[in-house]
Amino acid sequence: MSDSPQPPGRPAVVVLFSVAAAALLGASALTAVAIADSGPAGGDPVVVGDRPSPTPRTPTSRAAGLPMCIVGTWRTVEDSLMLKFYTDADRIPFSGAGRRYEFRPDGTATEFQENWTLTGSYQGNELRLVGNGSTEFTWTATDKQVTYLARTKTSVVYESYDQRGHIGTTPQEVKADLNEVDEYTCQGNQFVEQNAANGYRSVWVRVEGTGLYG
Repeated sequence: MSDSPQPPGRPAVVVLFSVAAAALLGASALTAVAIADSGPAGGDPVVVGDRPSPTPRTPTSRAAGLPMCIVGTWRTVEDSLMLKFYTDADRIPFSGAGRRYEFRPDGTATEFQENWTLTGSYQGNELRLVGNGSTEFTWTATDKQVTYLARTKTSVVYESYDQRGHIGTTPQEVKADLNEVDEYTCQGNQFVEQNAANGYRSVWVRVEGTGLYG
C-alpha cells in the first residue's frame, strides 16, 4: 500500500501496499519524515524471520468475485519503494523483504512485520526503517488490480535510523478510507504488485500456514 498522511509538525514518508508505513519523527539537522504504509497493510505500502502463528479463525465465506489466486499466505522476497525520509531532501530508494500476508476469501487480511527492515542511502550514509507489529485490513480485487480499502486495526510501530543512530519512533494509524489501488499479476506461487506512480514494487511467494486457501 502507499498512502502517505502528513501529520502537523512532521512530514510523512511513503511506504507502499506494497498492505504497507507510518510517520517518522526526526532529530537535529535533517528531520526524519513520517512513514505511511506500503502494500496491503501499509499505506503510502515491508521482516525477515519466523512469525508467530495467528489465532485460528472460524471458516470464512468467499466474497463474491474475489480472485482466488490472491487468497492464501504470502511472504515478500522483494520490496522496493521511494520514501521521503527527510523533509529537505527528495524521495530516496529503499529496499527490503520479509513481510508476511494472510489474505482471506471474505475480503479481510492481515500483514505481519517482525523486524521488517528497509535500507536506503543518503550522502553516503545508510538509512534504515524497521517495522514491528501486525495490521488488519480489508481488500477487493479484479483480475488486474487490487484495492486496499481500509486499515481497520494495527499494532505496527516504525523505528528510523541514520548515521546519528535512532532518530524517531512512529506508530501506524488506523485509516478507514485507505483506498489504495495497485496493479498486480498472480500466477501459482508468485504474486507481483506495483504502483508506478509511487515507485513501489513487491514480489511475494506463497507459503504454507494458517490462512492458505488456494
